[in-house]
Amino acid sequence: MKRALMALACAATAALVAPAVAAPAHAQISTRTQAPADPVAALRAQYATGHGVRYVASGTMSVAGIAAITFTGNGGLAFGRSGLVASDSRQTIKYSKLLKEENDNLKDAEKPLRAIVIGKTGYLSGGVYASLLPAGKTWVRFPGQRPGSSTSLGEYVNPADLRNLKAVLATTKAKGPGGSVNGAKTTLYRGTITLAQLMRVSPGIKDSFGNVGSNPAKTVVSWKLWIGADQLVRRASATADLRMKVEGDSFTVTLSDVTTYAGWGRKVTVTAPPKSKVANLADLDGDVPDTQGTVVLPN
Repeated sequence: MKRALMALACAATAALVAPAVAAPAHAQISTRTQAPADPVAALRAQYATGHGVRYVASGTMSVAGIAAITFTGNGGLAFGRSGLVASDSRQTIKYSKLLKEENDNLKDAEKPLRAIVIGKTGYLSGGVYASLLPAGKTWVRFPGQRPGSSTSLGEYVNPADLRNLKAVLATTKAKGPGGSVNGAKTTLYRGTITLAQLMRVSPGIKDSFGNVGSNPAKTVVSWKLWIGADQLVRRASATADLRMKVEGDSFTVTLSDVTTYAGWGRKVTVTAPPKSKVANLADLDGDVPDTQGTVVLPN
């Protein structure tokens, strides 16, 4: 079992230190107009060039009931008329004592990581890359990324993505008073959706979980959304159990996270790092961690 835990941790480490895959976000409704009638319409109204939203996230990965990885992150999402166009995020990952005793490489992986993504180009600084960069360089350029990556650990529910939000809300089982979130009175929506359903509407989720070895059609994601009177999501949480088998051992990986959103529609500016400080992948001194998703688990 210990070997299985380590195999899982090593694979997760490689992906967690790099951008995940995220989805489009939003801009703010004028106070002079009537609020949209539903969260999907409210989200669609949020797309506006130069506007955005900020978030704070936390998550946990547990293996066989043992907390193995904890994640914290925060940042800003910048929008255009068609959705999310750029993001600037910071994240920190912590590993359990058992995992660190078995793998010295996790020490660098616990260093804070900053990720800037503009269009399809990502820039990473810190984390495991800090020791791989050549002298004078503080960033490494990663092509083929998606803005909004690293916003959460599991990223099952993304209230910044129209298709994801619509699919999730379609599985609502109950709603009621949600209390106050950052001063906003909310309604709490809750329900369940399968991983397969999410993969059909969210390419990022398919990238992250397509090879985890768990049956997507039978993997149930339990979700909650706290939605304000203006129909904008103030908080989102989700959890799911992935049943895995590694080196003959069967066990359950539980991924859970919660993300709080604030400042919908405020100006968010994302700027690429200076070219003189950016290295290419070929310039790195050492192996590059796998970056195929938020959590890449072995089959």
